[in-house]
Amino acid sequence: MFLVVAVAMTSCNGRIGYAIHAMKIDNHMRSYNVNDEVEDDTIRFVISKARNQMLMKAEVNGVEDTVLYDSGAASAVFQFYTDKTQPKGMKFYRVPITGADKTTKARLTMIPVQVKTPMCVVEHLGNAMLVPESHSCDNEPSISDYTVIGFPGLDVSPYAIDFTRNQMYRIGDKSLIDTAEYVPVKCRVENTIYTTQMFVYLVINGVEYECIFDTGNSGGILIQDAQRVESHSNVDKLYEGSYGKAIGGVTDMQRFVIAPENTVEFAGQAEAIPVMYIEGDLAFNNVGLQYIKRFDWIIDHRYNPSTEEESHFVYARPHVSDTMKMPKARYGISTSDGTLKILNRRIDGNEKFKVGDQIVSVNGERITEENICHYYDLLKEAEDWSGFEIRVK
Repeated sequence: MFLVVAVAMTSCNGRIGYAIHAMKIDNHMRSYNVNDEVEDDTIRFVISKARNQMLMKAEVNGVEDTVLYDSGAASAVFQFYTDKTQPKGMKFYRVPITGADKTTKARLTMIPVQVKTPMCVVEHLGNAMLVPESHSCDNEPSISDYTVIGFPGLDVSPYAIDFTRNQMYRIGDKSLIDTAEYVPVKCRVENTIYTTQMFVYLVINGVEYECIFDTGNSGGILIQDAQRVESHSNVDKLYEGSYGKAIGGVTDMQRFVIAPENTVEFAGQAEAIPVMYIEGDLAFNNVGLQYIKRFDWIIDHRYNPSTEEESHFVYARPHVSDTMKMPKARYGISTSDGTLKILNRRIDGNEKFKVGDQIVSVNGERITEENICHYYDLLKEAEDWSGFEIRVK
């Protein structure tokens, strides 16, 4: 048995989804250019420093927990189980999932879910996923550490995602939006009975790219462009291997570059920031949390009150000017399968180890369950491994 999902596409108008909403009424007469504090109808979140993930409190099917908000997830909820923790009688089916790596197949089953947050209550269909038990060091990103709330799981409009004060709240009257600060931006919504995803448009080096709005991606801007990878410049950093972790596991073997010299235009401003270009198959170009959190957002993705050309209902306001830094590490490493393995490597003629090599000892000390995280932390940020004696197999 397998699951077939038909895809229907919409522009940013029309009512989205079939969720049942029981929302509080927002009676606060506040100007959204100053983001006044409120005590109700407000979700407060944190950005995990170690993992660069957006965490908040929510109740899923009657259980309150810390959840990860992943606007790139097209399901309302993802809950994770292993062979040991899966509920009795729950059957999982191997299906392809839409994500960074569109070839990934995962063991999923569809479940009814109710998501309750201070902003709204949403009843929708979500997914449970069966994942292998894995080892993960404390600082290694692992999306399955949390229940994931996807874009349809926060199905309320209009609302603000305020990274200045790390809070989300409903907006009762859009006429209060100060458009002198919040710039209307182009968007598109892709909608099916089961899923909803939102896309925004960035102009990179003079070319417009449609990118999924993905707070679950801890990185910055991810673009599929094999030509850029093939004809990379001297200042670009070329890598091979896995460029990250998709919801179904690590991505496939790819070649990619991290390019520092890019002019990115968005929300009325242009800035020079790094962009990652991928050679292989991406389901979508992607703008992740590292870039998203440089703006405050107002999002109304369920209806468009006007068909006028200048009518927009996603707004963004720049609020930080920090520099997005280039990575220094020559090798990426992972402990997800309980061993210390090389996930990717920079290609510049100085590479010594191969992607997939398992590190068995460092400086004569064998890697064990007790010390694996120590050596993971020691090696993962080191640009130069020449000072270590490393054995692999």
